[in-house]
Amino acid sequence: MSAPSSVRVARTIDLPPGIVWEALVDPVLVEGWLHPELTLLDDAEIVSEEEPRRLEVVHPELGRVRILLDAVAGGTRGEATVVTVELPELGDLRFRPPVSAGWSVRLDQLADLLRGHPVDWDHWERDRGADYRAHLHAAEERLAH
Repeated sequence: MSAPSSVRVARTIDLPPGIVWEALVDPVLVEGWLHPELTLLDDAEIVSEEEPRRLEVVHPELGRVRILLDAVAGGTRGEATVVTVELPELGDLRFRPPVSAGWSVRLDQLADLLRGHPVDWDHWERDRGADYRAHLHAAEERLAH
């Protein structure tokens, strides 16, 4: 069970883990879903490149981040990936909803990138702002209950 101050966000992406993994470790692909000024690998520890794949990062802006990829049956290629992002040391509970919403949108962006649609950072608010606010509202509701 997660600690009260942690955040855990999961998303199933309709592609095999090997493809999703490349979008986590290739700096050019990371720019297409995370942000051009952020990288995951500068302070990353690749815990495992085999199943289940696991990446752990202590990032100066994002904090401690764990990303776990689990293969599941299904997907257009016979295999899909459950991507789980864990931030185990969030601290103040008031930060949970915006952090959860931010990672929810990032996982949406990752799925879109893998289907050939990287983020247009110049128009992020227009394209993603409403999604972020919807994720934020849902996270605030979960925290309230």
